Amino acid sequence: MKVITPTTGNTDITIIPRFYPTTAVVVSLFNEASQVTTTPAATYAILNGEMVVSFTQTFVDKDKHQIKITEGTNVVYRGKTITTSQEPQDFKLTEGLYYYE
Repeated sequence: MKVITPTTGNTDITIIPRFYPTTAVVVSLFNEASQVTTTPAATYAILNGEMVVSFTQTFVDKDKHQIKITEGTNVVYRGKTITTSQEPQDFKLTEGLYYYE
């Protein structure tokens, strides 16, 4: 799962792909709450064996997406993202929620 901070600008995601693509890739983001798929224009670079994918998308706090990166009909990467303004090492799913006994 990739953690993304809420932004309206360029987003970079570092992944380890199933294979290294040689042509353009397509990024598909499926919002699990609204059930809408978006396909932002994307670029990528291979740095030290990792693939850095850059695209522009507006993310809202607490959004969850399924991400699929493809080259033609082949899946380069498939995973999930969560958007949060919390620091990743301090992330708590129940942040700001209270429980009464």
